[in-house]
Amino acid sequence: MRCNTEQDFKKITNVSRETIQKLNKYVNLLINWQKKFNLVSRNSLNNVWSRHFLDSFQVLNFTKKNNRILDFGSGAGFPGLVCGICSNNYIYLVDSNKKKISFLNEVKKELNLKNVFIYRSRLENLKIEKNFDVICARAVSSLQNLIKYSINLSHIKTKFIFLKGQNVEKEIYLTKKKWIFDLECKQSITSNMGKILIIKNIKKK
Repeated sequence: MRCNTEQDFKKITNVSRETIQKLNKYVNLLINWQKKFNLVSRNSLNNVWSRHFLDSFQVLNFTKKNNRILDFGSGAGFPGLVCGICSNNYIYLVDSNKKKISFLNEVKKELNLKNVFIYRSRLENLKIEKNFDVICARAVSSLQNLIKYSINLSHIKTKFIFLKGQNVEKEIYLTKKKWIFDLECKQSITSNMGKILIIKNIKKK
């Protein structure tokens, strides 16, 4: 789906003008911090509205209002921070990288995001309540590891949303050797190779 500008993003997502203004501030902060730290690949900054913003926004198509969403391996804030800017959900961002956490805190402060909470931690060491409605991640690890690392932070009704790439079929095959789960596989609107995995009812074999 074509999304080269903020106007394209607004047309596709129907977010408010205020949200677009916040996303533009986010872009500027990302560009400025990228000069000092490697937050994202340089090439992806040329296509930030599609590659990062619209790609991240897709998670909201599979959540409800006022959900508690945990995004781990948040990096520069994708998908969780975009979801926090574009909705009233409660977003919990987790990353172990000090520089990336500093960036996330700067964006939270500059955009006055009251619904975003940031934790510097490895997921297996995270000390936080476990009643998340949604656990999501993007480009962090294999599907097997995503489930392994996040299963202890879930409850029976938790929905897992993972944005995956071209190796998704192999990852699903390998994961099913150790886990049983209900799976929906949706096509990404930003990449022909991209898939969105929606997983529920995970049990270990």
